[in-house]
Amino acid sequence: MSSGVRHLVLGLVAVVAGAVALASALLRPPADEYGVLVMVLAAPAALAALAAPAMRRWVSTRRSIGGVALAVGLSSLAIGALASTAAARAMFLSGHDYRMFVVVLSLSAGIALVAGRHFTQPVAADIHRLGIVAEAVADGDLTQRTLITRRDEVGRAADAVDRMVARLADAQREREAVAGARQHLLSSVSHDLRTPLAATRAAIESVRDGVAADPDRYLAVAERHLTTMERLLDQLHEFARIESGRVGTDRAVISLAELADEAVEALMPLADRQGVRLLAVSAGPAHVHVNAAEMSRVLRNLLDNAIRHSPSGGQVAITISGAGPIHLEVTDQGPGFPTEFRSIAFDPFTRADAARASSGSSGLGLAIAKALVEGHGGTISLGSGPGGDVIVELPAHSNVRAAPA
Repeated sequence: MSSGVRHLVLGLVAVVAGAVALASALLRPPADEYGVLVMVLAAPAALAALAAPAMRRWVSTRRSIGGVALAVGLSSLAIGALASTAAARAMFLSGHDYRMFVVVLSLSAGIALVAGRHFTQPVAADIHRLGIVAEAVADGDLTQRTLITRRDEVGRAADAVDRMVARLADAQREREAVAGARQHLLSSVSHDLRTPLAATRAAIESVRDGVAADPDRYLAVAERHLTTMERLLDQLHEFARIESGRVGTDRAVISLAELADEAVEALMPLADRQGVRLLAVSAGPAHVHVNAAEMSRVLRNLLDNAIRHSPSGGQVAITISGAGPIHLEVTDQGPGFPTEFRSIAFDPFTRADAARASSGSSGLGLAIAKALVEGHGGTISLGSGPGGDVIVELPAHSNVRAAPA
């Protein structure tokens, strides 16, 4: 005997025992009628036990939950009617009283049928809606929602389905974004490497074939393009590290002014070649709690970008001020950021001038700077001045004993 059948039988036995006890207390039947009373009360239970397995199999094959609910209700009513009829006959009612009993019983059955249909329609419609949404989601439509508001099991199931579909939609958008970013990355890298590789090959082949009028100049061109590719690969490596979430570790209290001086010194040769004056101005040490190498990269990226976009004879300045937060601004005297570029300036592989793809600009400098600054709890934005100004704000640190930068 299965567990479900066992529970059914035990439940029916308990119900019959309770009914016999109640009848004994209320009716006080004679001893010779006690057996009849038990048989009358036990017969419907026995009928229910016999019909339950077949009814259960029938219910599992139905297509409408509303029809199932009605069928179960009417079956229960029918068993109760049989029990009531048997009890009525056993009580030796008059023919008129018995016929009136049958009329009332039929009326009850009709009311139960009409009311049951009315009560089961909403839940049947909601379950049907659940099925439609599930089929649509299975076919890939993640815009569907059940829009069911109930407090019962159907409502909780609908809410779970809606949350699941919403998460699937979010996951799909994230996958599409990742796929688009990956495609953009591969396209940008291949484009940025193709030009310097082709130029390097052409220069080397000219020297090898002896057609280069000035071999040293051709080799210098090849070296410059190799430097461009090395710089691009270095920024790609840094970008991949940032994307993996490894930002802002191994922090120490350092002087941002000292980092700015070091960045200016490191980029002075580039500024000299461009004919650009480079300087750092700070009102104090500006102590911050950061990763020194990462913040140094931020400053160098911003200065490098400003130098490359400054006219010969222009000036690039890095100015540090404030005590909390620390305000850092890189300004140049270039043409500034185009209006259409400002909204995407910090996106990876974007350039204000697409023609600069082969000049060492990977389109990652500002994106890397943004990720590193935000990883340290700061903000970065474009200035509103005439040049390509960039503004960085970092939380100040109260510890004046700075570690070596």
